[in-house]
Amino acid sequence: MNILHIDIVSDIVCPWCVIGYKNLAKAIKILKGELKFTINWKPFQLHPEIPIEGFDKHKYMDIKFKSSERRKSSLDQICEIGEKVGFNFNFSRNRHLPNTFLAHRLLWFSKSMGLQNKISEALFYNYFTEGKDVGSIDELISISEKNGLEKDTIETFLRSDLGAKEVIREEKRSREMKISSVPTYIFNRKYMLVGGQEPDTFVAYLRKIKEKETEKA
Repeated sequence: MNILHIDIVSDIVCPWCVIGYKNLAKAIKILKGELKFTINWKPFQLHPEIPIEGFDKHKYMDIKFKSSERRKSSLDQICEIGEKVGFNFNFSRNRHLPNTFLAHRLLWFSKSMGLQNKISEALFYNYFTEGKDVGSIDELISISEKNGLEKDTIETFLRSDLGAKEVIREEKRSREMKISSVPTYIFNRKYMLVGGQEPDTFVAYLRKIKEKETEKA
């Protein structure tokens, strides 16, 4: 087996999706001489109930963590892990928790342009580091234009319904597969791994898949 396909089920507002992807990228680099990889990002809305205009993030944090001490401890831990993987989480810059459906449609579209990985990383960076509202059409157009997509094309796309049915269908499939948390990684459409794993964990798991697929062949 020379090529291994990876579906990454994730959401833009999930910090562990960033951490997991950074560690997966390290594992892929380690395995460069053994395997080749293709990556596809699949949608999963952690908060589909969020209105289109977004929701006050401070109110959401109060609901989720109950106490400021627990919130600080959790966010500090994520920031510390982020530093280790080379990503800057800046939670204080976010005022809104966005509805991510439009961003998932953008990822769906960017796949056909060969820019899905780049756009995904740009969305993570703009949301977590720059504090941008990735639920806003204007912000998504700006992010897209800075990362290789044509402004008028993206604006026309985002203001249409193109890709909406496909994104809904893909997310439904994930939930039918009993996926309830992200990140979830699906390898060759049959092996599944959940969570922001360490690079060594990814490497060991991918090598086991290679062995299994080689034996079957």
